[in-house]
Amino acid sequence: MVKLDFSNAFNSIDRTDMLLSVYNRVPELYAYCRSAYSQSSCLYLGPYIVLSEEGAQQGDPIGPLLFCNTIHPVLSSLEASLKLGYVDDVNLGSTVKTVALDVAEITRSGSEIWLYLSVSKCELIAHKDFQVDDALLQSFQRVESEDVSLSGTPLFPGAALDTAVHDRCEDLARAVNRLSAIVFMTP
Repeated sequence: MVKLDFSNAFNSIDRTDMLLSVYNRVPELYAYCRSAYSQSSCLYLGPYIVLSEEGAQQGDPIGPLLFCNTIHPVLSSLEASLKLGYVDDVNLGSTVKTVALDVAEITRSGSEIWLYLSVSKCELIAHKDFQVDDALLQSFQRVESEDVSLSGTPLFPGAALDTAVHDRCEDLARAVNRLSAIVFMTP
């Protein structure tokens, strides 16, 4: 299984492809999206003006929808038996050969829409004795099963689960302390 990380995904996806994807798959939103994204936006920083020309605008409530809609055809074309995508988090699981081919396809087709893997942040999840002969997959961070989490949720007993439980207990203790302070302050 692999966890894929994209470099600056929301800010770099090509707006022309984003608009074309809306036009083809969600035509009801096209007029709105065209009015928002067909021209560069001016961002002001003191005396400087920076043109925003790529990706969904930060803070746009439909930005995640636009991103997902644009990459959906790429993810749908993959052959892996396990394809989990949550916005820009993509996880693939299948045979090594299938996953390697799918990662190569994401690399190829992603570059067409200006979406690139951040290889140093991608993860290969496999047993420590499991051999992988694909060079790209070998360059991913190797993660043992006890350290695996998907979208922040640990999957197996081990270090990731221990850390998550510890962090959650600390969050709850802080919340109780804040609540106690509020209760004792009220007359």
